Amino acid sequence: MNKAINKIIFVDDDKIQHMINKKNMLRIKPDLELIFFQNPFSALEWLEVNTTDLLLLDINMPEMSGWEFLDLLEQKKIHVPVNMLSSSIDPDDIAKSKDYKMVEGFLVKPLQVEVIEELLNPLE
Repeated sequence: MNKAINKIIFVDDDKIQHMINKKNMLRIKPDLELIFFQNPFSALEWLEVNTTDLLLLDINMPEMSGWEFLDLLEQKKIHVPVNMLSSSIDPDDIAKSKDYKMVEGFLVKPLQVEVIEELLNPLE
């Protein structure tokens, strides 16, 4: 992915992750537009009428899993680059993420500054 990232959507039920990611990402790229959703249904509604450069998607959420969210994106024909977020490095989850064309990567929570820098400043 060599496209500049200016707007990132987070879909994660963990408010603390939102605060940490916001602080770290804005420290690296202050003009970044960040939009956070704790509820995946709200995020889906938003994505039906808005675009984003990147979607960071939690796998385990109470309302629906990240996999169900991806299935709904595909059903609604919403195409957006996605990176999965997980607090564990489960080989099954990593393998499953490869089944989705829109999934470009798999990131471990909490996001480390080095990972954020790599995400925001991809090598040309």
